[in-house]
Amino acid sequence: MYKTNYAEEPRLVSIVMPAYNAEAHISESIQSVIGQSLHNWELIIVDNCSTDSTLKIANSFQLHYSNIRVYSVESNSGGPAYSRKIGVRKSKGKYVAFIDSDDIWDINKLSDQLPHLGKFNLVCSLSDKIDDDGNLVKSSRCTKNKELDVCSVIYRNSIINSSVIVHRELFLSVLFDEDKLLIGLEDYNAYIRYLALYGNAFMVGKPLVKYRVSMLSLGSAITGEKRLVLSLYCLTKSIINTSAYQCVVKGILIRIRSYVKYKFLAYFAR
Repeated sequence: MYKTNYAEEPRLVSIVMPAYNAEAHISESIQSVIGQSLHNWELIIVDNCSTDSTLKIANSFQLHYSNIRVYSVESNSGGPAYSRKIGVRKSKGKYVAFIDSDDIWDINKLSDQLPHLGKFNLVCSLSDKIDDDGNLVKSSRCTKNKELDVCSVIYRNSIINSSVIVHRELFLSVLFDEDKLLIGLEDYNAYIRYLALYGNAFMVGKPLVKYRVSMLSLGSAITGEKRLVLSLYCLTKSIINTSAYQCVVKGILIRIRSYVKYKFLAYFAR
């Protein structure tokens, strides 16, 4: 069994997994949590009224593992924000980690990140991209660990949701916005607000997550003009009443420049 260096102060990590019609991949995602080298965790799965066997699969794991709890919402919320909020509120750990129901963690994901939570209030990592069949699409090259501030995250979203760990008591004051216009961007919105309030993030410079890229994902549906408008809306709403407003103008200009470049290349690719 993995021996933690935190014996003098037990540190339980609560892991929140929202799920909706995830029968194809949820077992593999849960197994990647069960296989962690750090064993001091609980997994909270919140089913968003799945119409397939997702809930049945989740319940089968709950029967065999005392540190796995499953909840189901009464009606589909349209996005993962509400399910994640329930998971955080039901959690009991000092820290909360997030994993989507089709992503996969490296065996040392938690043990590699936990030591940095003494200094930082959000810890994330690089990730590899895989397709629906688990084939590698893009591998992240290992780099030096680095610190992220709220402005750098506004300029470029480098935080993958399934790589994040935060301090539970701090995150309870932020949580996820259920605004329908933020579906697919609710995690980005939340982490900007969190960092604006509670300081910088730390990124482990190696991929600790396999992030599944699917054409059916909520984020993949946000493209072109819609992506530009919603990203600007997300940025603006993220920093209202925070000290990060000075970064927004540059963030908006970066988004507009990226969109113009995209349209320019698309035009000449015809």
